[in-house]
Amino acid sequence: MDKPSNVRVVGFPISQYDKEWLDTLNDEELSETACADGFTLIYGNLKEFQEALNLSCGVDIVSDYWIYFLTDLA
Repeated sequence: MDKPSNVRVVGFPISQYDKEWLDTLNDEELSETACADGFTLIYGNLKEFQEALNLSCGVDIVSDYWIYFLTDLA
């Protein structure tokens, strides 16, 4: 099965972001917030996220970041 190519994955540091607030934002707002902050993780597609997750890249993505999958981007 092919993975959608239009999914951007962003991770917001748990120590710096309130999940309840993030949940009120739409995909465009989440993307803008992530791009404006140098501490977020941004992956252009699912393949990049998968590789980072599998390699760990020195970052514990699962326990240190709120992860959002964004599709409704202009």
